[in-house]
Amino acid sequence: MIEYSDNDLGKVIIKKNNRAIHVTARRKPDYTIITVPPYLSRTQIISALETLKPKLLSMNVIKKHSFTESTIIETFTFTAYIQRTKIFNTCCMSLKENTLIIHVPEKMNLEDEKVQETIKDMFINALRIEAKRVMPIKTSIFAKRFGLTYNQIKINKSSSRWGSCSRKKDINYSLYLMLLPEIYIDYIICHELAHIVEMNHSEKFWKLLDTYCNDESKKLRTSLRKYKSPAMSYLF
Repeated sequence: MIEYSDNDLGKVIIKKNNRAIHVTARRKPDYTIITVPPYLSRTQIISALETLKPKLLSMNVIKKHSFTESTIIETFTFTAYIQRTKIFNTCCMSLKENTLIIHVPEKMNLEDEKVQETIKDMFINALRIEAKRVMPIKTSIFAKRFGLTYNQIKINKSSSRWGSCSRKKDINYSLYLMLLPEIYIDYIICHELAHIVEMNHSEKFWKLLDTYCNDESKKLRTSLRKYKSPAMSYLF
């Protein structure tokens, strides 16, 4: 990982990824992250950054929010609330009946950075629990519908990829999928299942995916790229 300072963008973090084919960039409130193929030189990376800069500067950067007592976050399977408590001496969580309550002791400073991190970690843990519960079931349903088989499903914490499929037919999903509407979750499941047949993004892949998505695969891909979950502003 390389840090670079740009006059217009400020702090830029450059990450080389062995699986990257193109240069991609994302803007964060405090920095810009550039993902590049491993073979690119520093000169090539900076050149690519200059090309991307106008688009990056035009992006709306989501301002990071802090958790407060009035915070309410909607996810695919639950609604999250912050609640003060006199019973517990430390932060704890309760996830049941589609409701996540993160209990914060009454006298604890909610603005403290460590408390904020604790709440975030609990929220992410709830997303992981739900992803492990939901994604295997939904994937099995779609796989049976399409006559496909896969090896195993794993849940990770990736913030750069919604999912992936290995040559061993292992399917990986990001726990952050639980922040998406169901139509996008289903699209990503279909996308990864299509990779069991076509391990690339060729025209054959998109034609196959269209048969899984009622001829709307590229439309869904485009709208997903534009979708921003409000919950993301609390996490990144």
